Amino acid sequence: MAIGRDRAARVATLARGRAAVPLGQAVFRQVGPIAAALLFLTLLGDRIAAIDVAAVSAALLRITPPQWIAAAAATFVSFRALGHYDAVIHRFLDTGIEAPEAGRAGMTAIAISQLLGFGLVTGALVRWRMLPGLSLWQATRVTATVTGVFLAGWAVVAGLAVLVLPPDAGPLAAGPVKAGALCLLVLLAGIGVLAVAGPRLVLFGRPLTLPPLQALARLLLLTAVDTIAAALALWALLPAGIAMPPEQVVAAYLVALGAALVLATPGGIGPFEVAMLALLPGTGEDQLLATLLGFRLVYFAAPALVALVFLARGPGGLGRHTVPRDRPTMIQPPVTLSVPDVAGLVAGAARAESAILRQGEHAVLLAQDGRNGWVVGRGGQALVALFDPFRPGRGTAALIAELAGAARACDRVPCLYKCTGRSAAAARRMGWTVRLVAEELWLAPGAVAGFHGAGHAGLRRKLRKAEKHGVTVGKAAADGLPLAAMARIAAEWATTRGGERGFSMGRWAPGYVAGQRLYLAHADGRLIAFASFHEGAREWVLDLMRAAEGAPDGTMHALVAEAIRDAAALGIARLSLAALPCRAELFTGISVPLRRRLEHLPCVAGLARFKSAFAPRRERLYIAAPTPAALVLAALDIAREIHAPAPLPDSNAPGAGAFGRAPAPGAPG
Repeated sequence: MAIGRDRAARVATLARGRAAVPLGQAVFRQVGPIAAALLFLTLLGDRIAAIDVAAVSAALLRITPPQWIAAAAATFVSFRALGHYDAVIHRFLDTGIEAPEAGRAGMTAIAISQLLGFGLVTGALVRWRMLPGLSLWQATRVTATVTGVFLAGWAVVAGLAVLVLPPDAGPLAAGPVKAGALCLLVLLAGIGVLAVAGPRLVLFGRPLTLPPLQALARLLLLTAVDTIAAALALWALLPAGIAMPPEQVVAAYLVALGAALVLATPGGIGPFEVAMLALLPGTGEDQLLATLLGFRLVYFAAPALVALVFLARGPGGLGRHTVPRDRPTMIQPPVTLSVPDVAGLVAGAARAESAILRQGEHAVLLAQDGRNGWVVGRGGQALVALFDPFRPGRGTAALIAELAGAARACDRVPCLYKCTGRSAAAARRMGWTVRLVAEELWLAPGAVAGFHGAGHAGLRRKLRKAEKHGVTVGKAAADGLPLAAMARIAAEWATTRGGERGFSMGRWAPGYVAGQRLYLAHADGRLIAFASFHEGAREWVLDLMRAAEGAPDGTMHALVAEAIRDAAALGIARLSLAALPCRAELFTGISVPLRRRLEHLPCVAGLARFKSAFAPRRERLYIAAPTPAALVLAALDIAREIHAPAPLPDSNAPGAGAFGRAPAPGAPG
């Protein structure tokens, strides 16, 4: 097969890069499987010598055309499931390869690798050949992920198949075997729990991200379809005189497949046959061997021949990074100025908090006309639209529908988080489940800038305390920020509080705060605290509040008060102190005691006292998802992303642009 110049250059690059390492390791690892195959052939030597070749040939010839057709149909179903399997893995790994191309390449790779063995090597090379949009490293990663997730899915399906067998179904129905299957299922159920509770794991010192729960469920279903269809192909080829129930053949096939997978011999030769002979003792050896030979012809040889035709033709039009017409336009993080002008949308957003996009970890979901959009955060299980659209009320329902489509494209549940009543009402009209989630505290700067009246008595006391201790506050200059001192304060603050919160909340990063409105507090000539605000055309929103240990009481009050005075002078209509968890008094039922305990947590209670000193107004914020189950899953996902966020991208390093680096406009979500 000819290799183009671009691929030749890629080979040279990868030979020096990290993709060469796993490929070399994969080749080395095949020594063990080959040795295992030779060992099994040796162990089977006596039984092979005793085989009546004429009887096996006669039994093979007695397989009728309807049996061959049924086996071929089951094989087709099995490989179609395998193609969909690859498509799900490509979505999970964000390769940008579309489902039809991924599926065809996956079926080709599996058909060839299951016949030749060397699964990781042959599978990776075939996918690399069929999908020019992938590097060799990516193809190897896809192959390894397909193999690992398939093994887990096979274990679940095999365990369930063993458990449902009747007591008289042979060796697999024995008590110890069923007990082992049950233990295996309990262990694997923990993987599903981890996918929800903590999809970012560290295994042997390397990060391991589990697929979303929806993807795992889809992969499990595809594994069941694939393996059961393959087992039925084998069952269809059994001689007519053998009355073997299909569920027994399915269970035996799954266990034999496991032996072949674990020992990884080329084509499963040896372990598969030994296991089938042991697990189906009621059949004659000659007849069973004929059935297994026929199965290898219809399930291994025939698909491999078809796959070789596709492989010889090469990729053709496959593997192109295209965006289907029905896929929502998603500009992936780190987001930058692009077409349409995202920065202009953010600057004119009704919710200034949308400027959290500057952190570089979130995407932008754009309306079809490019005149509206939404900040979107992706968690392990949910695709979350944060706050409100840039222009609320302008096609919100259409944007919600596009959010749902984008969520389906990445096997996640769609969710709105911390949206106002207008967006919540649009979601409710679409049949979504809507719940109260927080209250935003805000004020009109022009009406309170003097801090007069009984409502601000506590605030005035705090401001006098700060003044008494010599605290001075002021807006930071646009250049010459004391980043080193700010970084020390932020690190100290995070250490004493168990780390920073993320996702919908800002985190310290030099490139991020440099694009915000900053206020600094000094005492005795040194920086002791700072506060940052998202600065919009119509409102400001309090974001970061960081104070050094030992900062005088009232320091943070003084910083926010100074911002309120400036906002009043500039005619800003609204200044938000950000959100707090909803008060328990707004709820009824069994959740009230839990919410009361949440209110009394030191961090929540202290923040509530601080914000209440400014006598703010309250606006209810909502969370919404298509179903109650999706809402619970999304809420758990958001809570984890807030309390255990992933590291911020490098685009927040000092000197980075306001929106980081630019991907291609309209890059697929």
